[in-house]
Amino acid sequence: MKKLIFLIIGILLISCTQQEKDVLVRIDGSTLTKAKFEKYIPESEYKKLPDEKITEFCDNWVEQEILYLEAKKQGIDKEDSIVTVLEEYKKNLLAMNLVRREFSESSVTETEIREYFNKHKDEFLYAVKLGQIVLPSYDVAKMTLEEIKAGANFLKLARERSLTKYENPDDPKIVTDYLYRGTIADFAIEEIIFTMKPGEISDIISYIQGTYLLVKLIDKRKVYAKADYDKYSSAIYNYLLSKKYQDFLAQYIDSLKTQYKITIDLSSLK
Repeated sequence: MKKLIFLIIGILLISCTQQEKDVLVRIDGSTLTKAKFEKYIPESEYKKLPDEKITEFCDNWVEQEILYLEAKKQGIDKEDSIVTVLEEYKKNLLAMNLVRREFSESSVTETEIREYFNKHKDEFLYAVKLGQIVLPSYDVAKMTLEEIKAGANFLKLARERSLTKYENPDDPKIVTDYLYRGTIADFAIEEIIFTMKPGEISDIISYIQGTYLLVKLIDKRKVYAKADYDKYSSAIYNYLLSKKYQDFLAQYIDSLKTQYKITIDLSSLK
């Protein structure tokens, strides 16, 4: 019996010693273990790092951890506004991971990239000069477009209203340089612009960060004799994958809606 007790104590001591060896940093009861460290930096990576880089990482972990521990000590983690933000972050994180897992099998084939390129091949031969008005809301964009259709001067309204004037009042960039296909950073917008004719004004275009765009095609000139597939294939891949993701997300959410009972009642807001 005594032998068994000594054996158990020995095992516990070995276990505790091993656990202590695996603790890289300790702050009161909070620890950075080897296992946790390897979640940040895999062994295959940290083996290549000099000691000072690993020490720097540990120092940064200490700074973050003591701020976290002090915030908890002061009860900040219990405040309603913080709890709400954390709950929303958790929801968003779980939702994003769900969608990423469901979409992970999707890709874009070489055939799809070729098909897109061939369909839009002529657009890659041209450069366009644009007049642009960036507006803060759909309603303002709609009002501005109606004024232009009624005869208002596009560039005058651009100088008065485009949000670009706030970046540089002396040069509000209401007229662009010549732009090539693949330089506007949004293929969906390029598809609209590069099919327009000189003098034509676009419909309202959804733009970055909740803004809206009106475009006037000032000039369009042919700059290449032949479109270069290799130059654009990567950008086309990214665009098609993004488009496929958006289509998948809409369809996936629609399919999930059939599995849940959804009720919307706004009466308490009135």
